[in-house]
Amino acid sequence: MASYVNGTDLRFYKDGVAIGEATSCTMDLSLETRETLTKDNVGSWVRNEAGRRSGTMQAEGLVSYDTTNESVEDLFTTFDNGDVVIIRFTTGDAATPYWEASAICTGLSIAAAVEENSTYSASFAINGAVTLGTV
Repeated sequence: MASYVNGTDLRFYKDGVAIGEATSCTMDLSLETRETLTKDNVGSWVRNEAGRRSGTMQAEGLVSYDTTNESVEDLFTTFDNGDVVIIRFTTGDAATPYWEASAICTGLSIAAAVEENSTYSASFAINGAVTLGTV
């Protein structure tokens, strides 16, 4: 029987520190293709070749000024300075896979509705290759 990863356990770590009070996180990777069509293609069917790869990461969570992890203030500083950081997407448990990439924070949003928890959303653009490894 398969063992499934609980979404609560899989989270982002920025420079080795968990992004605090997270409620969700997403990594989106994409691969552009380049069309290859010659007169030799049977029936003029297009072939596609692998092209450029890119990716983004998004984290959402609850605003907390006293979290022991990476806070919304820390995320703001990263955004404001234009810092390139290392983001690791992992459970943090030994021998489990992780995805890691250099990234830059491209957006930070904070929402505060009346009588609701204040939330944040941070987005990162991946710089270079994503690597897959184990702790």
